[in-house]
Order: sequence, then C-alpha cells, then structure tokens
Amino acid sequence: MSSSYIYASLSLIGLCSLAGAGVGVGSGVAMMYSQLAAAEQQKSQTSAVVAHSPLEKRITVTRGFAARSSDQ
Repeated sequence: MSSSYIYASLSLIGLCSLAGAGVGVGSGVAMMYSQLAAAEQQKSQTSAVVAHSPLEKRITVTRGFAARSSDQ
C-alpha cells in the first residue's frame, strides 16, 4: 500500500509543478501583452509633431555665407 501512496504523492507534486509552470508562463505572457499595449498607446500619443522649444532664436548674419577669409 505504501508504494501507491508514494506514486499518488509524486503525481500530485508533478501536477502542482505543472500548474505552477502554467501560471508562470501565463503571467509572463500577460506582462508582455500589457507592455506592448502601453508602448502602442504611448506611440500613438507622441506621434504629433511638436517644436523643440517654444522660443525660436533669431540668427543675424553680418556677412554672407560664402564670404572670403581674406576680407577679415
């Protein structure tokens, strides 16, 4: 009789380990899906074109772009 108890306990331990592995894989898939959904949501929110800064600096050119250096 004791051998049947050993087999029953080992099969329960195996069943619990398989269930634990299933929970681990399921939670991993759920985390990856939630990260993918968050990345898609962030990508859709930041797709609009925005200016780098609200104030644009004015550049004044005193000489032409192709001015010769001998004129200095």
